[in-house]
Amino acid sequence: MDNQPGQNGNGNGHSNGRANGHINGQTDGRERYPLLEVRRPIQSPLRRRSSSLLPLAAVCSILALGIALFIGVFMDGAKPPETARAIPKTEAFRWGVNRAISAAELTQSAQSIKEWQQVSDWWAEAVELMQMVPNSDQRYDVAVAKVSEYQTNLRYAQKRAQEAAEQPAMGDLWGIGSRRAVVLKLQGEPTSTERYDSLCKEILQYGKSQVELSNGLVVRYSDTDRNLKASATELPVIPTRAGIWDLGSTKATVFQIQGTPNRVLRYDYSDQETLYYGSSTVDLVNQRVIGYDNQDRNLRVKLTPVLTAADSRSPVWTTDSNREDLLRVQGTPTQVTLNASACSETLYYGDSVVSLKNGFVAGYDNLERNLKVKAK
Repeated sequence: MDNQPGQNGNGNGHSNGRANGHINGQTDGRERYPLLEVRRPIQSPLRRRSSSLLPLAAVCSILALGIALFIGVFMDGAKPPETARAIPKTEAFRWGVNRAISAAELTQSAQSIKEWQQVSDWWAEAVELMQMVPNSDQRYDVAVAKVSEYQTNLRYAQKRAQEAAEQPAMGDLWGIGSRRAVVLKLQGEPTSTERYDSLCKEILQYGKSQVELSNGLVVRYSDTDRNLKASATELPVIPTRAGIWDLGSTKATVFQIQGTPNRVLRYDYSDQETLYYGSSTVDLVNQRVIGYDNQDRNLRVKLTPVLTAADSRSPVWTTDSNREDLLRVQGTPTQVTLNASACSETLYYGDSVVSLKNGFVAGYDNLERNLKVKAK
Protein backbone atom coordinates (compact mmCIF):
# COMPACT_ATOMS: atom_id res chain seq x y z
CA MET A 1 0.00 0.00 0.00
CA ASP A 2 2.96 2.31 0.64
CA ASN A 3 4.40 1.76 -2.82
CA GLN A 4 1.65 3.43 -4.82
CA PRO A 5 2.73 6.03 -7.39
CA GLY A 6 3.19 9.51 -5.98
CA GLN A 7 4.22 8.32 -2.51
CA ASN A 8 7.65 8.07 -1.04
CA GLY A 9 7.19 4.90 0.96
CA ASN A 10 10.17 2.84 -0.04
CA GLY A 11 11.91 3.20 3.35
CA ASN A 12 14.90 5.37 2.40
CA GLY A 13 17.43 5.42 5.25
CA HIS A 14 18.92 8.44 7.03
CA SER A 15 22.59 8.72 7.76
CA ASN A 16 21.85 7.81 11.40
CA GLY A 17 20.08 4.62 10.43
CA ARG A 18 16.48 5.70 10.90
CA ALA A 19 13.83 4.19 8.65
CA ASN A 20 11.89 6.71 6.57
CA GLY A 21 8.44 5.93 5.19
CA HIS A 22 7.08 9.41 4.75
CA ILE A 23 5.02 11.11 2.10
CA ASN A 24 6.01 14.35 0.44
CA GLY A 25 3.79 16.83 2.29
CA GLN A 26 3.43 19.29 -0.64
CA THR A 27 0.02 19.79 -2.27
CA ASP A 28 -1.15 21.00 -5.68
CA GLY A 29 -3.48 23.63 -4.24
CA ARG A 30 -6.49 21.34 -3.95
CA GLU A 31 -7.76 20.23 -0.53
CA ARG A 32 -6.66 16.66 0.22
CA TYR A 33 -8.05 14.29 2.80
CA PRO A 34 -5.59 12.35 4.97
CA LEU A 35 -4.81 8.90 3.68
CA LEU A 36 -5.68 6.20 6.23
CA GLU A 37 -3.81 2.93 5.97
CA VAL A 38 -4.36 -0.27 7.91
CA ARG A 39 -1.77 -3.01 7.98
CA ARG A 40 -3.40 -6.48 8.07
CA PRO A 41 -1.63 -9.83 7.97
CA ILE A 42 -2.42 -12.15 5.05
CA GLN A 43 -4.55 -14.99 6.34
CA SER A 44 -4.55 -18.48 4.86
CA PRO A 45 -7.92 -19.83 3.65
CA LEU A 46 -9.88 -21.75 6.26
CA ARG A 47 -10.11 -25.51 5.90
CA ARG A 48 -13.61 -26.94 5.79
CA ARG A 49 -14.15 -29.51 8.50
CA SER A 50 -16.63 -32.33 8.36
CA SER A 51 -19.42 -32.05 10.89
CA SER A 52 -19.53 -34.52 13.74
CA LEU A 53 -21.45 -34.96 16.94
CA LEU A 54 -19.71 -34.15 20.22
CA PRO A 55 -19.20 -37.11 22.46
CA LEU A 56 -21.36 -37.21 25.56
CA ALA A 57 -18.33 -36.67 27.79
CA ALA A 58 -17.44 -33.44 25.99
CA VAL A 59 -21.00 -32.14 26.40
CA CYS A 60 -20.87 -32.88 30.13
CA SER A 61 -17.51 -31.12 30.43
CA ILE A 62 -18.84 -27.98 28.71
CA LEU A 63 -21.90 -27.92 31.00
CA ALA A 64 -19.70 -28.34 34.08
CA LEU A 65 -17.40 -25.50 32.92
CA GLY A 66 -20.40 -23.21 32.39
CA ILE A 67 -21.72 -23.93 35.88
CA ALA A 68 -18.27 -23.30 37.39
CA LEU A 69 -17.93 -19.97 35.55
CA PHE A 70 -21.40 -18.90 36.73
CA ILE A 71 -20.57 -19.73 40.34
CA GLY A 72 -17.21 -17.94 40.02
CA VAL A 73 -18.82 -14.77 38.68
CA PHE A 74 -21.51 -14.88 41.38
CA MET A 75 -18.98 -15.37 44.17
CA ASP A 76 -16.74 -12.62 42.70
CA GLY A 77 -19.61 -10.18 42.79
CA ALA A 78 -20.25 -11.11 46.42
CA LYS A 79 -16.71 -10.25 47.53
CA PRO A 80 -16.49 -7.32 49.93
CA PRO A 81 -14.51 -4.19 48.95
CA GLU A 82 -10.75 -4.27 49.50
CA THR A 83 -10.71 -2.22 52.71
CA ALA A 84 -13.60 -4.24 54.20
CA ARG A 85 -11.66 -7.51 53.99
CA ALA A 86 -9.71 -8.90 56.88
CA ILE A 87 -6.71 -6.62 57.38
CA PRO A 88 -4.41 -6.21 60.38
CA LYS A 89 -6.47 -3.92 62.64
CA THR A 90 -3.26 -2.76 64.29
CA GLU A 91 -2.44 -0.99 60.99
CA ALA A 92 -5.88 0.58 60.47
CA PHE A 93 -5.10 3.81 62.34
CA ARG A 94 -1.79 4.38 60.53
CA TRP A 95 -3.30 3.62 57.13
CA GLY A 96 -6.22 5.92 57.84
CA VAL A 97 -3.92 8.81 58.76
CA ASN A 98 -1.80 8.29 55.62
CA ARG A 99 -4.86 8.25 53.38
CA ALA A 100 -6.24 11.38 55.09
CA ILE A 101 -2.93 13.20 54.49
CA SER A 102 -3.08 12.38 50.77
CA ALA A 103 -6.69 13.57 50.61
CA ALA A 104 -5.89 16.80 52.44
CA GLU A 105 -2.92 17.56 50.15
CA LEU A 106 -4.89 16.95 46.95
CA THR A 107 -7.74 19.11 48.33
CA GLN A 108 -5.44 22.13 48.17
CA SER A 109 -5.11 21.94 44.37
CA ALA A 110 -8.04 19.83 43.11
CA GLN A 111 -10.10 21.38 40.30
CA SER A 112 -11.56 18.76 37.99
CA ILE A 113 -14.37 16.33 38.74
CA LYS A 114 -11.93 13.45 38.63
CA GLU A 115 -9.62 15.09 41.15
CA TRP A 116 -12.48 15.83 43.53
CA GLN A 117 -13.82 12.31 43.08
CA GLN A 118 -10.40 10.98 44.01
CA VAL A 119 -10.39 13.20 47.12
CA SER A 120 -13.86 11.87 48.01
CA ASP A 121 -12.75 8.26 47.60
CA TRP A 122 -9.72 8.83 49.81
CA TRP A 123 -11.75 10.52 52.58
CA ALA A 124 -14.27 7.67 52.43
CA GLU A 125 -11.46 5.15 52.77
CA ALA A 126 -9.93 7.10 55.66
CA VAL A 127 -13.31 7.03 57.45
CA GLU A 128 -13.64 3.28 56.92
CA LEU A 129 -10.13 2.63 58.19
CA MET A 130 -10.68 4.70 61.35
CA GLN A 131 -13.92 2.83 62.00
CA MET A 132 -11.91 -0.42 61.99
CA VAL A 133 -9.66 0.66 64.88
CA PRO A 134 -10.51 -1.71 67.77
CA ASN A 135 -11.61 -0.26 71.13
CA SER A 136 -8.66 -2.02 72.72
CA ASP A 137 -6.30 0.31 70.81
CA GLN A 138 -4.94 3.18 72.91
CA ARG A 139 -5.73 5.53 69.99
CA TYR A 140 -9.37 4.46 69.83
CA ASP A 141 -10.77 7.77 71.17
CA VAL A 142 -8.70 9.71 68.63
CA ALA A 143 -9.97 7.42 65.87
CA VAL A 144 -13.59 8.08 66.87
CA ALA A 145 -12.99 11.84 66.68
CA LYS A 146 -11.26 11.43 63.31
CA VAL A 147 -14.27 9.59 61.88
CA SER A 148 -16.46 12.65 62.47
CA GLU A 149 -13.78 15.01 61.10
CA TYR A 150 -13.16 12.91 58.00
CA GLN A 151 -16.88 12.57 57.30
CA THR A 152 -17.17 16.38 57.26
CA ASN A 153 -14.26 16.55 54.79
CA LEU A 154 -15.88 13.80 52.70
CA ARG A 155 -19.15 15.76 52.38
CA TYR A 156 -17.19 18.85 51.32
CA ALA A 157 -15.27 16.91 48.65
CA GLN A 158 -18.48 15.33 47.33
CA LYS A 159 -20.07 18.78 47.06
CA ARG A 160 -17.08 20.15 45.15
CA ALA A 161 -17.14 17.14 42.80
CA GLN A 162 -20.72 17.98 41.88
CA GLU A 163 -19.86 21.63 41.26
CA ALA A 164 -16.64 21.12 39.31
CA ALA A 165 -16.62 21.26 35.52
CA GLU A 166 -15.10 18.33 33.63
CA GLN A 167 -11.45 18.94 32.79
CA PRO A 168 -9.14 16.56 30.86
CA ALA A 169 -5.99 17.27 32.87
CA MET A 170 -5.19 15.79 36.28
CA GLY A 171 -1.97 17.55 37.11
CA ASP A 172 -1.74 16.37 40.73
CA LEU A 173 -2.07 12.63 40.14
CA TRP A 174 0.09 10.05 38.41
CA GLY A 175 -0.95 6.67 37.00
CA ILE A 176 0.02 3.67 34.89
CA GLY A 177 2.20 4.99 32.07
CA SER A 178 3.44 8.07 33.96
CA ARG A 179 7.15 8.81 33.80
CA ARG A 180 9.52 8.38 36.71
CA ALA A 181 10.07 12.14 37.05
CA VAL A 182 6.31 12.75 37.40
CA VAL A 183 6.06 10.22 40.23
CA LEU A 184 9.01 11.83 42.03
CA LYS A 185 7.58 15.32 41.58
CA LEU A 186 4.16 14.42 42.98
CA GLN A 187 5.17 11.71 45.45
CA GLY A 188 8.51 13.02 46.68
CA GLU A 189 11.74 11.12 47.13
CA PRO A 190 11.18 7.40 47.83
CA THR A 191 12.42 5.80 51.03
CA SER A 192 14.47 3.39 48.91
CA THR A 193 15.00 2.36 45.27
CA GLU A 194 16.09 -0.82 43.51
CA ARG A 195 17.18 -0.98 39.85
CA TYR A 196 17.46 -4.10 37.72
CA ASP A 197 18.67 -2.96 34.30
CA SER A 198 18.88 -6.50 32.95
CA LEU A 199 15.17 -6.93 33.73
CA CYS A 200 14.24 -3.41 32.62
CA LYS A 201 12.81 -2.81 36.08
CA GLU A 202 13.01 -0.27 38.90
CA ILE A 203 11.17 -0.32 42.24
CA LEU A 204 10.41 2.89 44.14
CA GLN A 205 9.54 2.20 47.77
CA TYR A 206 7.32 4.62 49.75
CA GLY A 207 7.06 3.01 53.17
CA LYS A 208 5.39 -0.33 52.44
CA SER A 209 3.88 0.98 49.20
CA GLN A 210 5.68 0.21 45.94
CA VAL A 211 5.81 1.71 42.46
CA GLU A 212 7.23 -0.50 39.71
CA LEU A 213 8.66 1.06 36.55
CA SER A 214 9.79 -0.45 33.28
CA ASN A 215 11.96 1.63 30.97
CA GLY A 216 11.24 4.65 33.17
CA LEU A 217 7.43 4.29 32.94
CA VAL A 218 5.02 3.13 35.67
CA VAL A 219 3.67 -0.36 34.92
CA ARG A 220 2.09 -1.26 38.28
CA TYR A 221 1.93 -0.18 41.91
CA SER A 222 0.86 -1.44 45.32
CA ASP A 223 -0.65 1.18 47.64
CA THR A 224 -0.19 -0.80 50.86
CA ASP A 225 0.30 2.25 53.09
CA ARG A 226 -2.47 4.22 51.34
CA ASN A 227 0.02 7.03 50.68
CA LEU A 228 0.30 6.96 46.86
CA LYS A 229 -1.23 9.80 44.81
CA ALA A 230 -2.19 7.48 41.98
CA SER A 231 -5.18 7.64 39.65
CA ALA A 232 -6.96 4.30 39.49
CA THR A 233 -8.85 5.09 36.28
CA GLU A 234 -6.58 6.53 33.59
CA LEU A 235 -3.19 8.05 32.87
CA PRO A 236 -3.27 11.69 34.02
CA VAL A 237 -1.97 14.37 31.67
CA ILE A 238 0.53 16.89 32.98
CA PRO A 239 -0.67 20.23 31.58
CA THR A 240 1.66 21.88 29.06
CA ARG A 241 1.82 25.38 27.65
CA ALA A 242 -0.82 26.32 25.11
CA GLY A 243 0.08 25.35 21.55
CA ILE A 244 2.76 22.83 22.63
CA TRP A 245 2.51 19.05 23.00
CA ASP A 246 4.85 16.58 24.70
CA LEU A 247 5.45 12.85 25.02
CA GLY A 248 2.37 11.45 26.72
CA SER A 249 0.03 13.98 25.10
CA THR A 250 -3.21 12.61 23.67
CA LYS A 251 -3.96 12.14 19.99
CA ALA A 252 -6.72 14.76 20.31
CA THR A 253 -4.18 17.28 21.64
CA VAL A 254 -1.86 16.67 18.68
CA PHE A 255 -4.74 17.12 16.25
CA GLN A 256 -5.79 20.32 17.98
CA ILE A 257 -2.29 21.81 17.79
CA GLN A 258 -0.90 20.32 14.56
CA GLY A 259 -4.10 20.08 12.57
CA THR A 260 -5.22 17.16 10.41
CA PRO A 261 -2.30 14.94 9.32
CA ASN A 262 -1.88 14.29 5.60
CA ARG A 263 -1.52 10.58 6.28
CA VAL A 264 -2.36 8.11 9.06
CA LEU A 265 -0.89 4.63 9.31
CA ARG A 266 -2.52 2.14 11.65
CA TYR A 267 -1.36 -1.38 12.47
CA ASP A 268 -4.04 -4.04 12.64
CA TYR A 269 -4.28 -6.01 15.91
CA SER A 270 -2.21 -3.28 17.55
CA ASP A 271 -2.88 -0.04 19.43
CA GLN A 272 -0.02 1.67 17.57
CA GLU A 273 -0.42 4.26 14.82
CA THR A 274 1.69 6.89 13.07
CA LEU A 275 0.60 10.39 12.07
CA TYR A 276 2.39 12.03 9.13
CA TYR A 277 2.84 15.79 8.81
CA GLY A 278 4.87 16.12 5.65
CA SER A 279 8.03 14.14 6.34
CA SER A 280 7.62 14.50 10.10
CA THR A 281 5.91 11.72 12.06
CA VAL A 282 4.22 11.27 15.43
CA ASP A 283 4.04 7.77 16.95
CA LEU A 284 1.18 6.83 19.27
CA VAL A 285 0.20 3.83 21.37
CA ASN A 286 -3.24 3.72 23.00
CA GLN A 287 -3.92 7.26 21.74
CA ARG A 288 -0.82 8.64 23.55
CA VAL A 289 2.40 10.03 22.01
CA ILE A 290 5.40 7.77 22.62
CA GLY A 291 7.79 9.18 20.01
CA TYR A 292 8.24 11.44 17.01
CA ASP A 293 10.59 12.45 14.18
CA ASN A 294 10.63 16.19 13.46
CA GLN A 295 12.33 16.02 10.03
CA ASP A 296 10.50 19.02 8.59
CA ARG A 297 10.86 21.01 11.85
CA ASN A 298 7.10 21.57 11.74
CA LEU A 299 6.10 19.70 14.91
CA ARG A 300 5.21 21.91 17.87
CA VAL A 301 6.74 19.56 20.41
CA LYS A 302 8.73 20.50 23.50
CA LEU A 303 10.18 18.13 26.09
CA THR A 304 10.35 20.01 29.37
CA PRO A 305 12.10 18.64 32.49
CA VAL A 306 9.65 18.00 35.32
CA LEU A 307 12.07 18.08 38.24
CA THR A 308 14.24 20.97 39.42
CA ALA A 309 17.70 19.66 40.26
CA ALA A 310 20.11 21.22 42.73
CA ASP A 311 22.74 21.42 39.99
CA SER A 312 20.31 22.77 37.37
CA ARG A 313 22.93 25.32 36.26
CA SER A 314 25.34 22.62 35.16
CA PRO A 315 26.27 23.18 31.47
CA VAL A 316 26.93 19.47 30.83
CA TRP A 317 25.46 16.03 31.39
CA THR A 318 27.43 12.87 32.12
CA THR A 319 27.33 9.18 31.32
CA ASP A 320 25.40 8.46 34.52
CA SER A 321 22.85 11.28 34.15
CA ASN A 322 19.13 10.59 34.13
CA ARG A 323 16.66 11.65 31.48
CA GLU A 324 15.81 14.88 33.31
CA ASP A 325 19.45 16.02 33.45
CA LEU A 326 19.85 15.31 29.73
CA LEU A 327 16.77 17.32 28.72
CA ARG A 328 17.71 20.19 31.02
CA VAL A 329 21.10 20.61 29.33
CA GLN A 330 20.47 19.37 25.80
CA GLY A 331 16.91 20.58 25.19
CA THR A 332 14.22 19.00 23.00
CA PRO A 333 15.51 16.25 20.65
CA THR A 334 14.76 16.22 16.94
CA GLN A 335 13.59 12.61 17.23
CA VAL A 336 12.57 10.22 20.00
CA THR A 337 12.01 6.48 19.63
CA LEU A 338 10.82 4.13 22.38
CA ASN A 339 11.59 0.41 22.23
CA ALA A 340 9.85 -1.24 25.16
CA SER A 341 10.98 -4.77 24.25
CA ALA A 342 14.64 -3.69 24.30
CA CYS A 343 14.14 -1.51 27.38
CA SER A 344 15.56 1.50 25.56
CA GLU A 345 14.67 5.03 24.56
CA THR A 346 16.75 6.80 21.92
CA LEU A 347 17.02 10.58 21.65
CA TYR A 348 18.43 12.10 18.46
CA TYR A 349 19.96 15.58 18.26
CA GLY A 350 20.51 15.89 14.54
CA ASP A 351 22.76 12.95 13.70
CA SER A 352 24.04 12.63 17.28
CA VAL A 353 22.41 9.92 19.40
CA VAL A 354 21.87 9.38 23.14
CA SER A 355 20.65 5.98 24.33
CA LEU A 356 18.73 5.60 27.61
CA LYS A 357 18.03 2.44 29.57
CA ASN A 358 15.53 2.48 32.41
CA GLY A 359 15.52 6.28 32.13
CA PHE A 360 19.31 6.70 32.55
CA VAL A 361 22.03 7.41 29.97
CA ALA A 362 23.45 4.13 28.66
CA GLY A 363 25.58 5.46 25.79
CA TYR A 364 25.92 8.12 23.11
CA ASP A 365 27.39 8.89 19.69
CA ASN A 366 28.41 12.54 19.23
CA LEU A 367 28.55 12.52 15.42
CA GLU A 368 27.71 16.22 15.04
CA ARG A 369 29.82 17.31 18.03
CA ASN A 370 26.72 19.01 19.45
CA LEU A 371 26.26 16.94 22.62
CA LYS A 372 27.19 18.76 25.84
CA VAL A 373 28.52 15.63 27.49
CA LYS A 374 31.36 15.11 29.96
CA ALA A 375 32.58 11.51 30.15
CA LYS A 376 33.35 10.00 33.55
